Amino acid sequence: MSEVEETLERAKGIEGIEGYVICNRDGTVLRRFPSMPQELAEAYSQSMMELGRKGRNVVRDLDPKNELRYLRIRAKRHEVLVAFDVEFLVIIIQRWTASSS
Repeated sequence: MSEVEETLERAKGIEGIEGYVICNRDGTVLRRFPSMPQELAEAYSQSMMELGRKGRNVVRDLDPKNELRYLRIRAKRHEVLVAFDVEFLVIIIQRWTASSS
């Protein structure tokens, strides 16, 4: 089993992880969480690709020597973590709840 496969297997067992998507730079879904429908994985892929392009432009406009590597989005019920690589995009969707303190 490859290192990627081992990491994905570990992710399946982490409490709160509701899904993951790995796609190439074209947005083609290469891997997804087993219970995640293909259509939902493709929607996350396309949305995060578009948001990543816009975010990358903002980062470069602010500092041309800098580049976007990681993006974290918190919504009411979920948190979406996006890691940008040269060839791939890794998207993690996890459950999020506000602390009670």
